[in-house]
Amino acid sequence: MLRPAPAPGRDAGRALDAGSFAGGAVTSAVPLARDLALVALAKAAVSALVLALGFRAVSDDDFARVVLAQAWAHAPRLDPTGTSWLPVPFWLNGALFRVFAPTLEVARAVAFALGVASAALIYISARWITGDRRAALAGALLAGAFPWSACLGVATVPELPTAALTLFAVASLVTPPAGPAPPAGRALLGALALALATLSRYEPWPVAAVFAAMALLAAARLGQGRAAQATLALAALAALAGPAAWIAWNRVAHGEALHFLARVASYRSALGPGSDGSLLRLFAYPAAMVREEPELFLSPIALALVAWRARRGAARPFPPLLRAARPYALPGAVAALQIAALSLALVRDGAPTHHPERATLLALLLLALAVGDLLARAFRGASSGARRALGGALLAVLCVGLFFRPHLRREHFNPRTDEVAIGRAAAELTPPSAPLLIEVVDYGHLATLAALGRPWGAHPDRSIDPRDPPVRSSFDDPASLARRAAGLGAAYLIGRVRPPVLDLAGPPLATRGAFGLWAAPSAAGAPEDRARRPAPPADPAPEVAP
Repeated sequence: MLRPAPAPGRDAGRALDAGSFAGGAVTSAVPLARDLALVALAKAAVSALVLALGFRAVSDDDFARVVLAQAWAHAPRLDPTGTSWLPVPFWLNGALFRVFAPTLEVARAVAFALGVASAALIYISARWITGDRRAALAGALLAGAFPWSACLGVATVPELPTAALTLFAVASLVTPPAGPAPPAGRALLGALALALATLSRYEPWPVAAVFAAMALLAAARLGQGRAAQATLALAALAALAGPAAWIAWNRVAHGEALHFLARVASYRSALGPGSDGSLLRLFAYPAAMVREEPELFLSPIALALVAWRARRGAARPFPPLLRAARPYALPGAVAALQIAALSLALVRDGAPTHHPERATLLALLLLALAVGDLLARAFRGASSGARRALGGALLAVLCVGLFFRPHLRREHFNPRTDEVAIGRAAAELTPPSAPLLIEVVDYGHLATLAALGRPWGAHPDRSIDPRDPPVRSSFDDPASLARRAAGLGAAYLIGRVRPPVLDLAGPPLATRGAFGLWAAPSAAGAPEDRARRPAPPADPAPEVAP
């Protein structure tokens, strides 16, 4: 397994105080439980703060995923979307929708809980990597609080749980400094986590290949018992099970094993040629990391400068932080290989279409763990003067980040407040079986569908998928709207409050911001009869960004 060089000041007892978590008895269970509780509470507090500040969604993908999970809860099937999106997040959310209710509130509660669970996985991973309780705790707290981790901890997208599962898998193969090689059972746990991750997002796929190779190399090492070798070989197979299963499913369902790649590439191509050349695309992911989380990159620089000055002028030497950083070298190399693979995919139009920093979350989490670890060691072992200098340097880093961050961000978040509000109003004011016709201005209609909670009974007015021919909205003139509503048997309309809709349907039943809810004019004479009609099959929710 991975064997980083031992760092000074870490003994085998400390390396094992977290317990093995697999294949052996857990020691120091009380401190472990206390630390996990602290990390979970801290993550919950950060998530609550993010929500209090008004954050609700990264992009329209957040709402699209909720809509598709609601549709799966209504009519489950093996492949929830039939698109390039992987199935595990929809299985999980859809199953919980069936237990509770298919609402946006439940989806957000699930996201909150998954964010807290991800923080616990990150802490366990840090313990496995460092073998040091306090260093792992400091790193995990920082990893749960930097802005992208904070936002993704409450967003209804699977990036943070996927990155936490991937980090857990990589850490399961790491031998901590001064500690014995991890038990083979831990690698099997990591492989199962990686199987879930690879069926949630595509970013872990390169990691799965590296993990399988590392597990097989560990199995071939001299001194391994046959049981351990078999477990490691099984771990290698389990790590590749997710990609293999998805490729096989695409071959059976679509006639092409790599259908999902072709779909993603066709979407990016339909969006039009980007302005960035191949070289800029190649470095787009590293640039996004620095642009979105500058404090994580400036903090090690500040720490190095303070350490250099302290070693030159202080009587008491600064802690040997370079050696303490060595345990992160090999996990960091795995993350670097992942980013290299993503960069090559971006050059070939096979990567996510927006917010590229989401895909680099594994590397950002590792960097946060390392920064938190090293800062904790520095404050613990440095002189009082060096501590003051380090505190001043970190304060300067935060000030620089706060000043430049608004100017560095290229894409912003969109909570779709009005669209969500009109969807909730429609859920309250319309019968559950009443079909609705929804105006499609942009992908904000997905927020309305998610808040409505019954996408199978709602009909988007048109498709705006760039791969489809452009279609004019029927909400642009009364006659087209009347024909479209009658053809679908729609009992209610949701759209912007504009003259064409007002001329046809009169005053709205409710308004929320720029949007309104109307009874369809053809249903005005007997709305209860129209509400009893069975809703025709819903148009599938478009794939916003494969």
